[in-house]
Amino acid sequence: MSNKQAKEKLIRLYGAECFIEKLHLRKDTEPRKYTSKGQYKRMKQLTYHHILECQSGGKATVENGALLSAENHAWFNKQSKEVQRQMNELFQKYKQSVECKVELVDELDTRFTVASAIIVPAELEKKYNRAREKRVWQKQVE
Repeated sequence: MSNKQAKEKLIRLYGAECFIEKLHLRKDTEPRKYTSKGQYKRMKQLTYHHILECQSGGKATVENGALLSAENHAWFNKQSKEVQRQMNELFQKYKQSVECKVELVDELDTRFTVASAIIVPAELEKKYNRAREKRVWQKQVE
């Protein structure tokens, strides 16, 4: 699995937010400043963090990964090995606490009815496509 695929799975499971920010692990004395919107966007972009480093045999998996913003990932790498180890343990504990617990039941309560109505949000409706309309019209003319 590539880093990108593992990152996408982590986003689906835990949301698109940096683990360091979720757990409030970074406390800055001064607010961070950005020179432009582009720099802000680059620094907030999520990256895949290997809990067990690649050079130590760590694979790109959901179990071995964490989501960190680019700036927090750079900050994390500047910390001492002991602090990094402690934060990695917190990432693992966080992932374990959020995981869904599945319970199997013998019987399922089916005392409800399902209406046959489909609600489609406006964003999901097909948008007008002039090229598609033109092809349909040309087929009708032929």
